[in-house]
Order: sequence, then C-alpha cells, then structure tokens
Amino acid sequence: MIVGAGKILPFEIDSHCQIDIALEHNGESWIADRHSAGTTMWQEILNKILIEKFRTILLIGNIDTGKSSLATFIVNSTLKKGYKPAVIDADMGQGDLAPPTAIGAAIIEKPIIDLRKIDAQFFEFVGNTSPVGFENVTINAIKRIVKKITIDSDICVINTDGYIHNNGINYKLKMANKLQSDLVICLGEKSIFENFRSKCFSPVIHSKGPTKTVKNRIERNQRRLNQFLRYINGKHNNNDNIVTIGIKSIKIVYKGITYSKILNDIYGFVQLGKCVQIKPSRLQGMFIGLGLKDNIVGFGIIKHASVNKISIQTEVNYFNKVYLSHSGIIMDIPLEFRIIF
Repeated sequence: MIVGAGKILPFEIDSHCQIDIALEHNGESWIADRHSAGTTMWQEILNKILIEKFRTILLIGNIDTGKSSLATFIVNSTLKKGYKPAVIDADMGQGDLAPPTAIGAAIIEKPIIDLRKIDAQFFEFVGNTSPVGFENVTINAIKRIVKKITIDSDICVINTDGYIHNNGINYKLKMANKLQSDLVICLGEKSIFENFRSKCFSPVIHSKGPTKTVKNRIERNQRRLNQFLRYINGKHNNNDNIVTIGIKSIKIVYKGITYSKILNDIYGFVQLGKCVQIKPSRLQGMFIGLGLKDNIVGFGIIKHASVNKISIQTEVNYFNKVYLSHSGIIMDIPLEFRIIF
C-alpha cells in the first residue's frame, strides 16, 4: 500500500497484526488514539445513515477535517452492506476525483483506500480552484452531477471544499438548501455546526475531525500540480497530441455561461457576448475543459491561440465546447489567469 504525497490515511490494526512502514523523504507516521483518528469515531454516524436510509449526504467542514476520509469510510461501509454507493468530489482546489477547477464523481464497485486511485465517470467544469466568485456555478454543477449519478446509485456522498468561514458558511448553507440533501455532516468546529444547524433545512449532525492531519502549503501545491499533470499527460504520462480547431466552430463556456456567438474586434480581442473580452495570445497554458453536448469529455492545455483558431494539448479529438478557467500550467509551473470584463 502506497500513501501518496500530500495524503494522510489512517490504518487500524488489531492485536494480531503487524504493520511495516517505509518512509520516503518528508514522510511521517504516528500512533493515534482510535477515538481521535481512524474510523471508530464515525461508527455512530454510519449507523444513523443506515437506519434512516439517507440517500444524499453532504460533508462540510474546514480544510483537513477528515471529509475525504469520512467519505471513503461511508462508501466502503455501505458497499459491504450491499449498497451501490457513489461519491462526488466537489473540492476544486484539492480534489481527488477530478483535476483542479473541476468536479468529479464515481460509482464505487469495490472497496477503496484512496479516492485518487478511482477513475471518475462524470465531470463538471467550474473554472476556478476556489468557489469564491463561482458559488452559483459550483452549486449548479453539483446539482447536475447529483442528478446524473443518482440514477444508477442508491446512496451518494458529496465531499466539498474547505471554504467555510466568513461568507463560506452562507455559501454552504445555500448549497445544502439547493441540493436538499437528506443529511449534512459538519466536521470540525462546533460553533460552525451550531450556526449551520439553525439555518439549514436538512438534518445536520456534528462530528469531530481527526487530530494532527494539517497539511502545509507546499504539500497542497504539490498535490494540485500532480492532479493537473495526471489529466494533462493522460494515463501513459506522455501526451503529445495537439488538436487545432477554428474558434468560431466551437462554443466557449465561462462561469457557467455558454457563448455561441464569438466576435473579433479591430484590436485583436475575441468578444464573448457584450461583457467578456479575451486576448487570445494570453491564453497560452490555460487549463480547459472540453465538452460534447452537455457532457465534459476531457481536459487540455491551450498551446496556442489566435483570433481564428486554437491549438490544444489533449487526448480528446471530438468536442464542440471549450470551458475556460483561471488556472493553467507551463513547464510544470502553475499559472493564474484573469479574464477581462
């Protein structure tokens, strides 16, 4: 079993089991009380889910409060009980099932240890690694993916980002009420739980998170870079395929709005509608989503763009929509993009 960089996993053993640990550079292991780490502390929550037969479960909490570990525990436990569980990863910055800026979802058919080892079956593209300024886009994307994945699953766990303080609490309240989840589990601070419970339409329960699981900024940045590269380079880690397409033959999507009428102005800008203006030459390196009809079929990096055409590094050959983002990468260096209004 390999625990990847930037990941913390609990291992629970009985008295007849021996565990051998080999640590690489900056790796760390420690012994923790099973009531403050691991899955024992979540058994009561699982029992409630099974007894009440909750179908959609929304996980909220600050960063490093154990949301991904709890999602994995619920999925594995319900799978053993004969359920057909699904998980939605709506953390666009530190997600496991999708690249940064996107949401991924999968129906789970066998026990899992690390969500990053799962190939998602459904994607939605948001276009930012943070929900700030993209709150409605994110909520609508989650609603669409819930509708798709619950057709073939009988329990769905929705993992979310760590944006919970300040305006984040109102964002998560709006999300919970729009999704009409059967249960909301609030991990971490009790004060956030009390505030959330008083305003949420769905049942809300509190759970403490595991201790000593805070990841530093370097680990987070490396994890984000690894996820970008995973979806840019493809399964064989060697993607040199370039697709060139005329800009006016595609639709461009930005912040949830689809622009089918694309105009060029005399200053070399591409005009999307009345408000969005893009300088094509500045799009080089942007990470994008690729769509066909209403589905995300892949991802890519813009290698070159002009007012007439766009060249994309991608494994996908057929698409009619390009989803723009605020993120990108050139020579393994992450970039940020801003689109002019």
